[in-house]
Amino acid sequence: MVDGISVIMPTYNQAAFIRRAIFSLLQQTYLHWELVIVNDGSVDDTDRFVSSFLEDKRIIYLKNDKNEGLGYSLNKGIEKATYNYIAYLPSDDYYFRDHLDVLREEFDKNEDIVLAYSGVRYDVKDSLFNVSDTESLGIKKGFSMQLVQTAHRKTLDRWLERKEWITNDLFAMFWHKLADKGLFSMTQKITCYWTNHPYQRHRLIAEKYGGGLNKYRGYYHVQDPIKLRVSKYKFINEDSLYSSYREKISVCEQSLKILIVGELSYNPERIYALEQAGHKLYGLWLPEPQYSFSTVGHLPFGHVEDLNISRWKDEVERIKPDVIYAMLNSGAVSFAYNVLREFRQIPFVWHFKEGPFICLREGTWNELMYLYTFSTGKIYLNELTQSWYNQFIIDKDGLSMVLDGDLPKVDYFKNNFSKKLSEDDNAIHILVAGRMIGIEDEGLALLADNNIHVHSYTENYYESRFSAEQKWMRIAPNHFHVHAHVSADNWTKEFSKYDIGCLHCFNSYNNNDILKVGWDDLNIPARISTYAAAGLPVMMKNNSNALVAIQDCVNKLDIGVLFDNYEELVTKLKDAEMLSRLRVNMLRHRMEFSFDYHVPQLIEFFRKVIAYKKNQ
Repeated sequence: MVDGISVIMPTYNQAAFIRRAIFSLLQQTYLHWELVIVNDGSVDDTDRFVSSFLEDKRIIYLKNDKNEGLGYSLNKGIEKATYNYIAYLPSDDYYFRDHLDVLREEFDKNEDIVLAYSGVRYDVKDSLFNVSDTESLGIKKGFSMQLVQTAHRKTLDRWLERKEWITNDLFAMFWHKLADKGLFSMTQKITCYWTNHPYQRHRLIAEKYGGGLNKYRGYYHVQDPIKLRVSKYKFINEDSLYSSYREKISVCEQSLKILIVGELSYNPERIYALEQAGHKLYGLWLPEPQYSFSTVGHLPFGHVEDLNISRWKDEVERIKPDVIYAMLNSGAVSFAYNVLREFRQIPFVWHFKEGPFICLREGTWNELMYLYTFSTGKIYLNELTQSWYNQFIIDKDGLSMVLDGDLPKVDYFKNNFSKKLSEDDNAIHILVAGRMIGIEDEGLALLADNNIHVHSYTENYYESRFSAEQKWMRIAPNHFHVHAHVSADNWTKEFSKYDIGCLHCFNSYNNNDILKVGWDDLNIPARISTYAAAGLPVMMKNNSNALVAIQDCVNKLDIGVLFDNYEELVTKLKDAEMLSRLRVNMLRHRMEFSFDYHVPQLIEFFRKVIAYKKNQ
């Protein structure tokens, strides 16, 4: 191999950065380099912004027909590289003038060095932002080595690609493959800049920074099922999870053309039940998901036809939907509002879950009230929520129904129940699916003292809860347990071995006054459907002197334990006869917590909305 450095530059929609990156390479004191730019399916002006550099014979420009992911693009660049050292220059970052020289000199110190890395600057101090942490002589705390700060000897090793699985951890993607081939050496000189902006790849992937599967899918326009390692406790495999939801279903004789607008939140595969009922679905997706759980297309299940967001008005005119079904959480409010204002002539159903108080804080309250006022059909989370919104709405015309927004598909309500752990150890086992909300430290200690175990299954944002979980393990070392995430298709088998599921344990202070109602009072936590799939009764704080929607549901179906204090909870949990009755009731009503159970009612509601609009 020829002695020199091949610099690989992956880029996706970063035309606004890329010229600075290339200029920083042209100014290097080290001269024996080549640049391999890999345009990973950009849809911006990248071609135009790099064109003036392409007369330089040292610069090679490759393009992917569509976005293939970081690993694929890096491997493509390495395959094209002709020099014996590989360095990386992402198009949003840049080198200081001596960067390549410093890295090359590091290799000359010891022939056993396989990888060298510089220090890195990642922020600046100025009069607008008082930033104390701006640079590191080595690796930035909490991160792996970044591409811009590294160079390594060229080997046969290749980067992990999207088709295998996705992670924001560069060590897991590649660096570990070099660890057994030689030494990693630090230059202890800061010679490059890692640019801090909202669309860095790790911010789109890691829940710690507000990223996640849907942020990643939406930004890179991924069309295929995704395999993503979220944390050491959670790995998502859409290929296997949704394998049974890809059969093409023929439309029924009275098929509706349903345009879904916004995002689907949790349990998005539920809408496949609308296809199974014989209806044609289209998707006009929120351009940028607000949360990691805000599911947008392209969906890895079903056959929803995505509309082109750049010309969405023309697209809606083209398909002429029978009904627009807009949903679901606060991030979709402005988008749904714009669609409703543009197409007031089309029957429009607004289905909202979480949360009105976010809209208040973020300034979209007026848009939310417009949706509730002018939508042809309104779907409320529950009766209490409907009463609460009716405080604000002037025009109560139109139709309404009550339906939880993110119920799972009935397919997850299996009959593969497991033997109870309590049958073997005579203890009691509480399941917490998701965040542990409202169990205080002293309560956890009392439960442990009474041989009651708490089992936590982290759903999202594991890193932000790590310190709390460590504390709970110290409080109840033998009775607090942390488990890996369980995918929906295994809910029944895994969770049915426990005795009861913990809902949000909060104290309400509204004193039966609807003016004082808050979100906890209005909410139906998504985890109740998970518990129902496993046939588990639930537990929550007793708020009998308050307006609380989830408590109304629990009382109506007689499926839960209400407690005022932990001594009372211990007593009730040891009442085997009562727990058995509650379990029987949950099993009797479990299907009501699935989306499919309500599909006939929902379709009938759509038809009523269409007829109502026609007669207006």
